[in-house]
Amino acid sequence: MNLLESCENKKCRIISVNLPEGLKEHLWAMGVYPHATLYIKRYGWFKNSVQVQIGQRLIALGKEQARLIEICAA
Repeated sequence: MNLLESCENKKCRIISVNLPEGLKEHLWAMGVYPHATLYIKRYGWFKNSVQVQIGQRLIALGKEQARLIEICAA
C-alpha cells in the first residue's frame, strides 16, 4: 500500500521509498526513510497532496511522491 491508499489520522511505517536519488536523499534528511513511523495528518483536495507528521516535523508531499512511498500499518 502507498501513502495515497491509506486514510487520514493513521499511524504507519515506511517500507520503501522508490524515488529518484536526489529526492530520496532530501526526504531521508527530513526523516522519510524505511522503517520510520509517520502519522498521516490530512489529504489535499482529490488527494493531490498529503501532509504527514514525523516526530515534530510536518511534511507535505505531492501525489506523485506519495504514490512511490510504500507503507504498512504501524
